[in-house]
Amino acid sequence: MKIAISSGHGLHIRGARGNPVPPQLDEVDEARKVVETVATELRNRGVETWTFHDNTSYDQNTNLHTITNWHNARPSHDYDVSVHFNAYDHSAHGCEVLYVTQKSLAAKVSSALASAGHFTNRGAKYRSDLYVLNNTKAPAILIETCFCDNTGDSNNYHQYYAAICSAIATAISGKEGSSTPPPTEQPPSENENPLDVPLDSRPVLGVGDEGTHVSDLQTLLNGTDLHPGLTVDADFGNLTDSAVRNYQASRGLMVDGLAGDQTWGALYAGKEGLPPPPFALSATDISAICDIANDSAIRYYSWRDRGQAPAGYTQGMACAFAQSYRKLKQGHPAAVEMAKARTSSDKDALNVYKSNFENLGMNNETAGVNTLRHLYALMLGHGMRESSGRYCEGRDQAATNVQSDTAEAGLFQTSYNAHSASDPEFDNLMDEYSQSQNKATCYLSQFDDGVSCSSGEWECYGSGVGYTFQDLCKHCPAFAVETCALTLRNLCNHYGPIIRKETELRADADAMFKMVQNYVDDAYFHELAATGS
Repeated sequence: MKIAISSGHGLHIRGARGNPVPPQLDEVDEARKVVETVATELRNRGVETWTFHDNTSYDQNTNLHTITNWHNARPSHDYDVSVHFNAYDHSAHGCEVLYVTQKSLAAKVSSALASAGHFTNRGAKYRSDLYVLNNTKAPAILIETCFCDNTGDSNNYHQYYAAICSAIATAISGKEGSSTPPPTEQPPSENENPLDVPLDSRPVLGVGDEGTHVSDLQTLLNGTDLHPGLTVDADFGNLTDSAVRNYQASRGLMVDGLAGDQTWGALYAGKEGLPPPPFALSATDISAICDIANDSAIRYYSWRDRGQAPAGYTQGMACAFAQSYRKLKQGHPAAVEMAKARTSSDKDALNVYKSNFENLGMNNETAGVNTLRHLYALMLGHGMRESSGRYCEGRDQAATNVQSDTAEAGLFQTSYNAHSASDPEFDNLMDEYSQSQNKATCYLSQFDDGVSCSSGEWECYGSGVGYTFQDLCKHCPAFAVETCALTLRNLCNHYGPIIRKETELRADADAMFKMVQNYVDDAYFHELAATGS
C-alpha cells in the first residue's frame, strides 16, 4: 500500500484559527503535526508514505493547485489524504471525513477518529465542491480532525493526540500498529532543568528547527510572565516563533524571531519585562482587535491590481490605528497632527481626496478621531498600492534613489527626506520607536502574518539617520504607519499613487476602523474606571 498525505492550506495561506490559542487550535500548525505523525504511524505499519506542506503559495488558487499537483506527481499510489481542522461558531464540534468517491473509507476513518479522540462522530460527508477531492488522480478523502474553535474538541485533541493519529493510520491502512511505539529520534526534552545546560552551548534557533534545545526554549518561554502555553514538542513552529517575538519585544531585544545569544541570555537571567508605554495595546487588546480585522469585509477585498491583502496587513493596520487613537486621547503631538482638520493645502491628502471622502460621507472638517480614522482608511489602500501590504518591502529597484535619505522603505515606500515637512513630530517618532521599551508597540508579529521576506528586502541603503529610518520602517511597521500618516497630511506629493489618485479609498475600510475605535473607547473607559482616573 502507498499513501500520499498533505496538510490543508499553507504557511502563507492560513486556515481556521481558534481564539484563544491555546487552548484552541491553529489549523495549519496542527494539520502539519497530524500529517507527520500519521505518516510515521503508517510507515511503522509498512505503508510507503509521502508527506507535503505548502510553503510557497500566497493565494488560495495557487495553494489548491500546488497541493493537488504534488499529489498527482507522486508515483502510483492507493489513496490521497488531506488533513484539515473545522471551525464554525465556537460551539459546533466533532469530526468528519469528506469524500467524492470513497464513502466507505471516509466513514471508517471518521468512526475511528471519533472513538480515539472522544469526539462526536459527524460521519462521512459527500462534497462535490472541493478542488482537491475532485482533481487528484488517486481516490481521496479530506479529514476534518475536529473543530479548532471549540475548546472541548481542542482539549480532547491535545489529550488523545497519539491515539487519534494511530487510529487514522489504522483506519486508512487496515493494519494495527505495534503495541510498543518506536523510539522517537528527538525526545521532547532530556533536561529536567533547562538552566543546567551551559548557556554558551545553546545554538541559534528559528522556525523549522527541532530537538531538545527547542524543547528547552519552549519550557523557558512558558515559565515567563507571558505564559504563552506552548506545547513542549521539540518543534519550532509558528506558535513558538510568535512566543519568541513577543518575549523579545517585552524585554527590549531585537525582534527577529531567532533565539540567539541575547534571547537565551535574557531567559537564563530571568530578565524582567519592560513597563509598557501608556498607549500600548495589551495582549488581550491585540487579540480582540485582530479578530475585528480578520472578520471584517475589507480583510477579503481584492484591491485593484494588487489582490487580497496579506492576513497580517489588515490586522497590523488595525492595531496601529488603535495605538494612534490611544495616543490621540492622551494628546500625543504626532497623533494630534495626524487628526487635525483638513487643510486647503495641495500637500494634504485629505484635501487632494476631498471629493472622494465626501462621496463616501466622510467629513474631515473637524479635528479628532473621525478625521484620524478616515486618514487610516486612505492609508489602508495606500499601503496596498505601494507595497501590497508587505512591511519589509524594499525600495523600488527601478528607481535611482539610493542615498540614505532618499531610499524608500516599508509599507508605504516613505523615504527619510520627508521628515522636514512634519517637524518635529516625524523625528520625535523616530526617537520614540527606537527606544527599547517601545519595541512592543511595533506590532511586527501582527504585520508579519502571511508575509515572507527575502534577505535582499531587509537590506538598507547608505548610512546615518536615513539608514536608521529605513531599518526602523521594516522592523517596526507601526512606526512606518505613523510617519506615513504625518507625511500624508503635510507632504502627500511625496507619494506618486496619491498625487495620481491611484490609491483606493474604501467605506468598508472605514467601517473596520470604526469597530476598532469602538473597542478602544470601551477598553479605555474600563481602564480609567479601574484606576479611578
